Amino acid sequence: MQEKDFNAISMNGRMAFLILCVEKYVIAKHPETDWSVLSEWMWKATSEPWDEWDDRFMEIIPEFLFEFDSYDEAEFDNLTAEEYKTFTTLFSSRDKDLNALLLKLHELQQVYCYEAIPENGVAAINIVLEACKILEQNNIPLPEISSIAFSSFSEKNGWGEDFDGTNLSLILSK
Repeated sequence: MQEKDFNAISMNGRMAFLILCVEKYVIAKHPETDWSVLSEWMWKATSEPWDEWDDRFMEIIPEFLFEFDSYDEAEFDNLTAEEYKTFTTLFSSRDKDLNALLLKLHELQQVYCYEAIPENGVAAINIVLEACKILEQNNIPLPEISSIAFSSFSEKNGWGEDFDGTNLSLILSK
């Protein structure tokens, strides 16, 4: 994958590609685990305002989820005690590459937060390419870029139209 491969893809399409990277990773590395709850949380990014989505999503990223020893100590704003238990169990392997991939979703949301997107969003493309490297280092095939090509950078000033990403999901569409 190269920078030019993503020039015509919207930010929303790039987010979808990153989510597909996470899904491919967990399917390959942890095939015995049901990842549907994570996929449901991730795919909301393609149909909701990113800042609102990220406020909730950040709380389940292992780096932040395990920052405290208990649910009560953490004082989460959005995560229920039941969800906390679900995600701490789901991420109990403390997989560093999975944490890094989930952080890439957060980074993509942050890179142009409340700003115009300069130069085809090259900083966002670089975040996507960093995620691609993680998959490549783990010998996991990359998602097909054709699956997100419909989401054009020419739409909504580079952000692209909202869409139901669960239709693209490798986990939820089973």
